Amino acid sequence: MRSSVLITCYRRRQYLEHAVASALADGADEVVVVKDWGDPAVDAGLEKRGVKVITEDIAVVGAMMARGLAECTGESVSFLDDDDMFTPGKMAAVRQAFEADPDLVLFRNGWTEVGTDGAPYPDRHLAQPDQMRSFLTNEIDEATFRWITEKRAYGTLSTQTVRRRDLQAKEADLRRIECATDVSMAILMMDRPGRHRFDPRPLTVRRVGSGLRFAHPVHSGAHRRTFTALRNGSTGRAARRYAEMNLQWGRLERLLGRPRVVILEQWTDLAARRRHALDAAFVQASLRTACRFALPRTTEKLTNPERRA
Repeated sequence: MRSSVLITCYRRRQYLEHAVASALADGADEVVVVKDWGDPAVDAGLEKRGVKVITEDIAVVGAMMARGLAECTGESVSFLDDDDMFTPGKMAAVRQAFEADPDLVLFRNGWTEVGTDGAPYPDRHLAQPDQMRSFLTNEIDEATFRWITEKRAYGTLSTQTVRRRDLQAKEADLRRIECATDVSMAILMMDRPGRHRFDPRPLTVRRVGSGLRFAHPVHSGAHRRTFTALRNGSTGRAARRYAEMNLQWGRLERLLGRPRVVILEQWTDLAARRRHALDAAFVQASLRTACRFALPRTTEKLTNPERRA
């Protein structure tokens, strides 16, 4: 089965070579790069290795992805942000999953993190699927949604691969995505009949601290526009429900502010890990969380020496 890799690169140059090299080294049949900047030497080097290069300044990330999708010819399309990388075995896992299951529309693998310098990033204990799991999109129930949210099952677009024909069927909605590409892609693929499969193996390396796309999506309105469009463009119950959940989360963030939402996310992750050991340490952590939530800036100044000045 022919497998494509689609790399989008916007307002950033320094990591692209690492992303491309990781995809080619792992045996990608086709690599398509969409970027907003031109460099004759870089472009010539990429094209010499068989990479399709598209240079257009496309501000809306979904439209940028749709432009690259139009150049992909593989049966599957794996997404890769220009600052992330694949690990050996990614493409083999993708081919095996899609060849074995004709109903598969989305494959998602695990990830590890590095810093901007490429060194391993300290473990942040972020939730992600820790075992193999799959489900049909027309059978997503409350228990499945709870698992999706607890495990942050779709986090990081560079962990996702889709069947090309199914994404092409949702191209109009893809073009309207302005932010949150990982969750947005999940909603698009929930609106297609088929199966989503989760493989916990860390086949993607995610770079932390290198993001730079525009203003905060919630406060700029991009979040509301994106998930409203996805909700209104979906016909499936699960897709509409997941889009509405994300709209509600955006309203909560506007109400509470991003610092408090992050604190809540960190506490829920801790609670999920310690659900069978609600001991004194967990109680102390919960009390600290309550203080941080009530007075996030004051608590940060008191507990972080670098912020006291």
